Amino acid sequence: MIVLIADDHALFRYGISLALEGLYGKDVTILQASSAEETRRIAQEAKGLDLILLDLMMPGLNGISDLKKFIDTLPPVPVVIVSGSRQRSTIRSAIECGARGYVLKSSNGEILKHVLPLVLSGELYVPAQAVANEEAAEGYEGSPLDEAGDFNPDFKSLTPRETQVLKLLTLGYSNKEIARSLGMLEGTVKVHVKSIMKKLGVNNRTQAAIAANRSFTRQSPVNM
Repeated sequence: MIVLIADDHALFRYGISLALEGLYGKDVTILQASSAEETRRIAQEAKGLDLILLDLMMPGLNGISDLKKFIDTLPPVPVVIVSGSRQRSTIRSAIECGARGYVLKSSNGEILKHVLPLVLSGELYVPAQAVANEEAAEGYEGSPLDEAGDFNPDFKSLTPRETQVLKLLTLGYSNKEIARSLGMLEGTVKVHVKSIMKKLGVNNRTQAAIAANRSFTRQSPVNM
């Protein structure tokens, strides 16, 4: 797999490179660019390029306003935005401009092992807040279990613990982060996630998050 990391911060490119190498080892070849012009040139010259991880703000690319025009100049390879912006409008606009995914810079590097297979198989990946209720989807502060706002998945088959796990899953938390937040073993979280997906009739974490966010509510909060 050949991945182009496009970001004007060398330290960030280095961090993503380490994450990819940790996940894929010798099976991944990493290319790097620090500007829009360099990104375009490398993307056009690289043979067998599979994916571009693109920052929204760097020399030659001024956020969403330039994104669609820029993506149109690239070869037909999936582009995943990696950005610090959590705004629902930004996330949705990025997808509308042609991005195949959107990853928050605050996410754990392990999230890439869920995102990349989805995108490379032709699916879209967006953080859960992009499909959540407008008020719950905007910026959030506080403890992890408060981040999703008032949460009521209304899935009677879920246990209280599974509901807690699902709530953090919708925020893009990895199994390790969920385990740390809830004081559980990572293996136990994996069992809960598998059970949640089975009960919701979905095939992956993204589908589970989307299903859950359809039931966000401001009237019936779940007591954690």
